[in-house]
Amino acid sequence: MNEQECTPLQRKHPDWNIRPFGDQGCYIATRLGCPFLTDEELVAGLYMTLVEDTLEDLGEALAIQVEIEDSL
Repeated sequence: MNEQECTPLQRKHPDWNIRPFGDQGCYIATRLGCPFLTDEELVAGLYMTLVEDTLEDLGEALAIQVEIEDSL
């Protein structure tokens, strides 16, 4: 696992910091430039941080976040 493999997903989601998560064998995405989410956003299912086992799973989770954001 290295940060270069995260580059395509990072380009697709520039509002997130995407990287491998230590030696855990998983990946983490953290929102950038957003100090907090409102109660409405949290109830709708938005998260500040996502952790998934694979980049593919993380990409799917990020796509869901985009869908939720677009619906608000």
